Amino acid sequence: MKLKPADTFKNRCYTPLIVASIFLAACNSNPADRNNRYAYITNQGDNTVSVINTTSNLVVHTIKAGKAPVGVAVSAKLQRAYISNVESQEISIIDTQNQKLVGSIKIKGSPVGLALSADSKTLYVADWFDNRVLAIDTQQTDAVRELSVGDAPAGLIVSPDNQRLYIANRDSNDVAIIDTATLSIKERVSVGKHPFGLALSKTGKLLASVNVQDDSVSIIDTQTHQQQMIKVGYHPYCAAFSPDEKTLYVTNTQDDSVSVLDLNTQKLIATINVGSTPEGIDIDHDKHRAYIANWGSNNVSVIDTDTNRLLTTIKTGDKSRAFGQFILKQ
Repeated sequence: MKLKPADTFKNRCYTPLIVASIFLAACNSNPADRNNRYAYITNQGDNTVSVINTTSNLVVHTIKAGKAPVGVAVSAKLQRAYISNVESQEISIIDTQNQKLVGSIKIKGSPVGLALSADSKTLYVADWFDNRVLAIDTQQTDAVRELSVGDAPAGLIVSPDNQRLYIANRDSNDVAIIDTATLSIKERVSVGKHPFGLALSKTGKLLASVNVQDDSVSIIDTQTHQQQMIKVGYHPYCAAFSPDEKTLYVTNTQDDSVSVLDLNTQKLIATINVGSTPEGIDIDHDKHRAYIANWGSNNVSVIDTDTNRLLTTIKTGDKSRAFGQFILKQ
């Protein structure tokens, strides 16, 4: 029987993972090319982050993080990648210019999902066990606000206008909509069972909640909060929109696949086989490639979003998750 990563925290009991041997990638010491994009892939089993150059599709750095890294948030403005570490209860900070660990933020809790404000001034952290979200000033990291939200908050994402923060509360079966200025709950939108990953379209008009136990995705109009539910594969986890808001890509952890949805017809248009237990997904829109972290096969699948075909597979570290928005343009 396959493991179900989205249920790793079920019943509020987290089982420490045995640290596997660390995959060391060949790399050079040249400064980051500003024309390149990099994908930051958390490897929960060996406590590392694999850095993939999306031009060459090679792992160019492997960086030691905290214990059991899961979530990712990246900022071109700050030249930083933030990594949530569940077991060591901290956020690792990576300098994306030299690809080195430069600090950490201690969290008295269990950080899972991460998201940055549109201006990169605030880092939002979902504290899974304590049912709260933290708002951390990225310049003065000891300046922290917090808000109690629903049960087992997981995925986070911020609206393009920086006014709203969306939070998927797995055990409350809802998405909380937060006013970022006051850090207060404006509304709760009920979705399917066990929402985990969230995705927001480029314009901020559409929000996707990935409902693990319903094998579905709720597509929410962010203005009216009306929604449509679309069935996908078994045990879905995360999603990503195409830039034109016409297509949604959804990882299915127990089908080892990605569902491709046409949002106009609300129908499945393709199913792409990827690695074992696919979790995090993000899209390099310039290169028309989707990157999928495969927890079970310790690698990343790359899909051509023009043809919806698998292009290649990249070996990463042990139990790759990459939960969040993990592709950064330098």
